[in-house]
Amino acid sequence: MRALILSDIHANQIALETVLKHAAGDYDAVWCLGDVVGYGPRPNECIEILADLVSICVMGNHDWAVLGRAGIDVNDFNPHARQAVLWTRDQLRASNREWLDKLPDRPVHPGGFEHLLATHASPREPVWEYILTPTIAMENFAVFDEDVCMVGHTHKPAIYRWRLHSEPDLHDEIQTVATVDLLQLTTDAPIHLATSSQERLIVNPGSVGQPRDNDARAAYAILDMEKMIWSYRRVSYPIELTQSQMRAAGLPKRLIDRLSFGW
Repeated sequence: MRALILSDIHANQIALETVLKHAAGDYDAVWCLGDVVGYGPRPNECIEILADLVSICVMGNHDWAVLGRAGIDVNDFNPHARQAVLWTRDQLRASNREWLDKLPDRPVHPGGFEHLLATHASPREPVWEYILTPTIAMENFAVFDEDVCMVGHTHKPAIYRWRLHSEPDLHDEIQTVATVDLLQLTTDAPIHLATSSQERLIVNPGSVGQPRDNDARAAYAILDMEKMIWSYRRVSYPIELTQSQMRAAGLPKRLIDRLSFGW
């Protein structure tokens, strides 16, 4: 089984459709790590595409904010994100709001695979925390036992590797030390997700609809479950079409401009 891993679509229908076309034939199931809506101009369309496609989808912080649930105050968002959230609330059809409202807001085992965990932000704070450094990753490895945890939220592709290894201390006695490394990713260079009792991983496919790693192309990943191979991919899409839709919707200029630069 091969899973198409999507995250942070952010109502960018054109990016989503481009990714699905680019990945066609390479997956058997679709797993989404949240933030289907927010920022972008086509929230209803993106929900309706995913509703018929995904095996699992978890709740993102923008999904949560659009629903107006307790625990996330829209005033905590920056002004541009807040404007997009409020606009999305007005646009969302009742059936699509109901679909969002049913998304799990806790980590899940996608496809029933007990050695995998899927959540939006982090296993420690599933909706809100950003895993952006090895230090934050280290703290999160302490709160889950699965081999691999898949996260989104940062809009930046990443793999964090936790390892136990032995090294001498100041007295030349051997001690066991835990470390976390941020691995370098190369597009279309498959990575074996090697795991054991001494090695576990947190993986992030990046963002479909609003990348923030200075690469404007849509990001996603394919996970081959039999071989445990993670293939990180990028694909160009007609950004200007999404931008024209955003202008027509009256969304903030900064949100429009940033798509061109991947930040």
